[in-house]
Amino acid sequence: MMKTDFTYTMAFWLLRLWLATRAIVTGLVKFTGMKPVLKPEYADLDADSLEALGAEAYDKVPGIGLDLYQALPKGGPMSIEGFKSSPLMPNFAVEPYAACLGYALIILGVMLLLGICTRISLFLQGLLYISLTFGFIILEKSIGEASAAGAAYLGVHILLIVAALILAKYNKFELLPCGKLPFCKCCDKK
Repeated sequence: MMKTDFTYTMAFWLLRLWLATRAIVTGLVKFTGMKPVLKPEYADLDADSLEALGAEAYDKVPGIGLDLYQALPKGGPMSIEGFKSSPLMPNFAVEPYAACLGYALIILGVMLLLGICTRISLFLQGLLYISLTFGFIILEKSIGEASAAGAAYLGVHILLIVAALILAKYNKFELLPCGKLPFCKCCDKK
């Protein structure tokens, strides 16, 4: 391998690592929130006493868990209701999309990080970012300039994915290379 090829390999690895980290952490953030934790001074109380005290017996602390999953804010224009109010958004698709968004980000990020059908995972990640861009565009009237900023921000992600796809031929580490899975026969490895 020539020095130039290894430079391209390092460039691809940096893009791959950045894009994977971005997707995984963005997905994980959707599983964070505030969890109730029993205050130490109430640790000896029985269930009936705790129930009588209610929320007073608990502190809210940052946590992560499946029970905290929330892909979209509870209110405002970027909420499920906000998206459903747009005539450009098919209402039947909003809740299923929100339900799987965090999981999709994590799965695609892990696939990319480990090198599982890398080109396909990059392409699918690009499609996911395009779908998020669509969300920003249809909310332009309600969120104003933030819509253009969000779309441009995701456009940068698309450019990084395109660069990674161009450099993918220099990828020297994949756990499961393209072409090894039945659904991943479309990649020309050359």
